[in-house]
Amino acid sequence: MLRLSSRSAGLVLVAFCSWGANAQTPTDVPTSLAWDLAADARNAALGGLDVAPIQGDGWSAVLHPAAIDSTVSQDIYTSYLDYFAGIRGGAVAVPLAPTGRRASYVGIRFASYGSFEGTSAAGDPTGTFSGGDYAAQYGTSWVLDTLWVVGVSGYAGLRNLEQVNAGVLGADLGVVRRSRNGHGAVGLLISNLGFQQDFSGIMPEGRLPHNVQLGLTQGFPNAPFTFHLRLQRLETWELAPEGTYDDLYDPLTGEVIPNDTWVWGDKFFRHVTGGVTLNLSPQLRGYIGYNHQRQKTMAAAGRTGVNGMSLGVRGRFRNLDFSLARSVYHFAGSSTHLGLVLQLPKSRANSPSVTP
Repeated sequence: MLRLSSRSAGLVLVAFCSWGANAQTPTDVPTSLAWDLAADARNAALGGLDVAPIQGDGWSAVLHPAAIDSTVSQDIYTSYLDYFAGIRGGAVAVPLAPTGRRASYVGIRFASYGSFEGTSAAGDPTGTFSGGDYAAQYGTSWVLDTLWVVGVSGYAGLRNLEQVNAGVLGADLGVVRRSRNGHGAVGLLISNLGFQQDFSGIMPEGRLPHNVQLGLTQGFPNAPFTFHLRLQRLETWELAPEGTYDDLYDPLTGEVIPNDTWVWGDKFFRHVTGGVTLNLSPQLRGYIGYNHQRQKTMAAAGRTGVNGMSLGVRGRFRNLDFSLARSVYHFAGSSTHLGLVLQLPKSRANSPSVTP
């Protein structure tokens, strides 16, 4: 019989729960670092995801099928996330040659929870084991006219913890409408429409916790910044844990301590994330983002600190196209996102100098 040491159990608990600022229904399976969290630096730095990209972006393709179009160079877009204590995630997207108004890509997403020490029922060591979530996917988009892009992607994956396995099958649907002047966009994304099937009799099974999101991006002529706004988890109104708005009681006097939280406002802003892109130069972009749900979820004893904040940068120098971000997902400190474009020889000559 496989058992976890106390340290290993704690790490697994963090892996499955600490990024899950999303509320779940009883039919939802636990969230996954692989397909519920952006591994790429740009989206992470903007508070989680840019639902309304004003340009095509290869890094965003694995998260938003309408983010891929014929303007995205056919390179290899890699992302890496150093999450916490040996827990890592990543993604790879490879755009395919566009055909007319259609653009497609293939990609993978994964999360590794590291190595753990197993023990028998008697407490004897049984060696180390590993676990992770893995998915391969394919997506395609169509440019309906010069303003509308519609995309769909599907993925199949496996969740594994030693001999415990579950299969995952899901799909994402996205729509982006860009402004005629090229400075703004609105977007809709419905992600994780699918289910998880247990193969071992131990893993949970049911539907994936899908996420309905709306996005607005707005820039201005000659302005060095672009604003990004996202509304997430619109399929449900309740994102706060049960009891968040209950009154408190003084254990010594029994006196009721009223909860003065503005309930409607707190519920609304838990759906809101926002960010700003700073156009520092034609080859350099800076990003600042905020995720209110993450900030409220991580508040401890009324202290919030920099919870929910993210910072990032993307640069292009000669043939080097990279991105870097720092985001706070847990109490152990910030997590690091890294991105690198592996340029293929045929696309180097046509690579743009200005990045999203």
